[in-house]
Amino acid sequence: MTELPDDEDHAPLLVDPVAARIVRAAQVCDGDTVLASFETPRDRMPVADYFNDQYTARPKSYDPTCGCGSCATMADHEGPFVNLGDDNPWEVCDPWPAVDLVLVVPARQLA
Repeated sequence: MTELPDDEDHAPLLVDPVAARIVRAAQVCDGDTVLASFETPRDRMPVADYFNDQYTARPKSYDPTCGCGSCATMADHEGPFVNLGDDNPWEVCDPWPAVDLVLVVPARQLA
């Protein structure tokens, strides 16, 4: 796993990164802290792409017609999809292909 970038564009982590786990998007649970997505280049290990701000996942049903502007972006991707919620810094849905890798700190680790 790559290290968190240490620059002014990335907020400091509010959780202990030692507790972070890589899961499929479909495995993200309510209350998990979402830290990064992963690029999956061929012929090498995935590289963590940390978000500028971590956020708490609030998964809900994926609806490509919701009108948020984000769900429609999945039209060019192969499904199925999951929506990690809209309680995030962008205030729109956060749809992911269900098989994509996500770096999270599980909610049970935060308790």
